[in-house]
Amino acid sequence: PEAIGGAAAEALSQAVAAASPVLLEPVMRVEVQTAEQHLGAVLSELTGARRGSVEKLLTPSDALRQTVLARAPLAAMVGYASALRSLTAGEASLSMEFSHYARVEPAVQQQLLLQMRGYV
Repeated sequence: PEAIGGAAAEALSQAVAAASPVLLEPVMRVEVQTAEQHLGAVLSELTGARRGSVEKLLTPSDALRQTVLARAPLAAMVGYASALRSLTAGEASLSMEFSHYARVEPAVQQQLLLQMRGYV
């Protein structure tokens, strides 16, 4: 019984190593509606600190509010609603929904591995 357990563990370890596993993270579809004067700050926050990518900017005919459609990792969006309120003096609205899973960026993956191993 112990030999079988050890052999199974070794086989699983070899199979995982041979499969070249990747780390995935949930990516959210983000929609932000904001006044034009806050658009630069919203775009900067989304594409910088939140690791997002803007897909579309929609401007209605009255051009009073802009709609930003983007995708961003869920982990990076924690606390974004509060940051958005601060950036826009509470004038923006936010909605998020799950989009898909994507590979974690190499730099982020390296940081996560260091944390898991107790180096950070």
